[in-house]
Amino acid sequence: MAAAMQPLMAQLAIFQALLLAASAVHKAVRWSQSQAVVRQFAGVPASLAASALGTAIIAELFAGALLIVPAHRATGAVSAAVIWTCYLLLIVRAILQDRRDVDCGCSFGPTSRLLGAFQVVRNAVLAGVAMLIAWVSAASGSVPSQASQVLGGIALLALYGALDQVMALRPLRSGEVL
Repeated sequence: MAAAMQPLMAQLAIFQALLLAASAVHKAVRWSQSQAVVRQFAGVPASLAASALGTAIIAELFAGALLIVPAHRATGAVSAAVIWTCYLLLIVRAILQDRRDVDCGCSFGPTSRLLGAFQVVRNAVLAGVAMLIAWVSAASGSVPSQASQVLGGIALLALYGALDQVMALRPLRSGEVL
């Protein structure tokens, strides 16, 4: 069964690699704002914010690069799962501390969104998918990605971006509970 899932796992791996790369680039391009997120959302002292941000960018790029290389896809997927889980735990901590209005830096758009169920579920799904990629990749070995799998990964990234924008609509989110 794991071998039969390999093409889908390749698409999901490429999607996650692209998402991690986009996240890293977003952080680097918006360096000052991203440092503020690291301080306010993650609680990192100002003196360590630049180092923590640089480490996050490198970790995202490294995990994304490993996801692209079939022979290292399982390691990249585990790394991605760790990243998504860390972000998930920070989001849950902010919600439990009643800091829903803090900017988590989770969106590529210019506006900050209230933290809630969507962000929790999104990061849990991303971590779960990364672990599934790791499991299937480890079980069935490395299979090179084909052009159709790359296009599938790009399509998944486009759908992710569209969902992120839809979830930002205030009327849709007004009844959110968590």
